[in-house]
Amino acid sequence: MKIAAAVVAASMMSASTANAADAFWLDQYNALFYIGTFQLDNELKEMKSRGAKTLLLHADSLPSIISRFISWRAKKAANMETVAWIQKPNEDNLRHAARLVGIKAVQIDDHYFNDPPVTIKQLRSMLGNKQLWCSFQPRQFSHATAQMCDQSDVQIYRYDCRKTGDIAWKLGITGNSTIAVAAYEDGSQKGVEEIGCIRDDLKNLGTDLFVFKWKNQEVWTSKILSYFK
Repeated sequence: MKIAAAVVAASMMSASTANAADAFWLDQYNALFYIGTFQLDNELKEMKSRGAKTLLLHADSLPSIISRFISWRAKKAANMETVAWIQKPNEDNLRHAARLVGIKAVQIDDHYFNDPPVTIKQLRSMLGNKQLWCSFQPRQFSHATAQMCDQSDVQIYRYDCRKTGDIAWKLGITGNSTIAVAAYEDGSQKGVEEIGCIRDDLKNLGTDLFVFKWKNQEVWTSKILSYFK
């Protein structure tokens, strides 16, 4: 049956495809720290070197002038587009994100879909020309809602390689070029290998992978401490 899903993918090539690409999440507090210590450009270049094409900027409380500076440096220093990721999607934070300058899109995730403070239609009206990216947990996903977003993914986290593909197939999203599977990479060697396996398995199912990268402080601290052993 998985083979059938891959065959279906070929028939959907004319549909608009998901903008699946590796992205790096930057917490707003780390962002302020990097700016204050003049490390922002180096951090952005490192993200780019690890395959990131998009900066997912945690922008709930960032002043507009700061987020604009970060998005400018992301493009200038690392040729990355910036997407504002809103983790506490109350109406004030969403309106704040809609007013940000220099960002490509606003991303909402499972926190929004648990209790939407505004409708998708209202949110799109707020955003104007900005894209709307939607990231669902499996229990929240619906094709009808996904069709209202410019990019959609389903978070299938913390599962091994084959299990990730199996869950995607059961949700009915394999072979659909407009919906990606989102998985995260924590920077560890095991995490990198697992993502490679997931990517290959999903490719066989005609499904794109959106890789969510972040700097796991435990992993990076362990690497640093290993030099002193």
